[in-house]
Amino acid sequence: MEHEHLINALVFAVEQCAKSGLDKKSTAEKLNISIDEFDQLLQELPRVKNAFEEGESLTPEKQAEDALLRRALGFQQKEIYSEDMVDKKTGEPLETLKRRVVSKEVAPDVRALLFWLKNRCPQRWSEKQTQNDFDLELDEDEKSL
Repeated sequence: MEHEHLINALVFAVEQCAKSGLDKKSTAEKLNISIDEFDQLLQELPRVKNAFEEGESLTPEKQAEDALLRRALGFQQKEIYSEDMVDKKTGEPLETLKRRVVSKEVAPDVRALLFWLKNRCPQRWSEKQTQNDFDLELDEDEKSL
């Protein structure tokens, strides 16, 4: 029983570390164990591994990154419109008369896409290209053209 209590505490601690953006090495340091011991825990205890992975996916940075990518690539969203019959005295809805679900396509945002690419692949998408990127050697015949 005490063993289960320790595992629950470990799962909670690992999830909190991951939610705060700590990587494996930093999480191991917070737990006062080596990275090898932490990797062994992740392999032997699926609950700890799941907690770490879930915590990583819930960080604000990850959520912002996912939202930026979604905006950059475009997405579909559903909007629900309803027309309700309302009691004039209390203002409370009595029944729904009409309900419509409209699916809208949100176009990709070029600025969000550029921002994503410039930060993910700066060497390829930087606005400042270095001269060395395009070095070409010309033959004598080509130089005279």
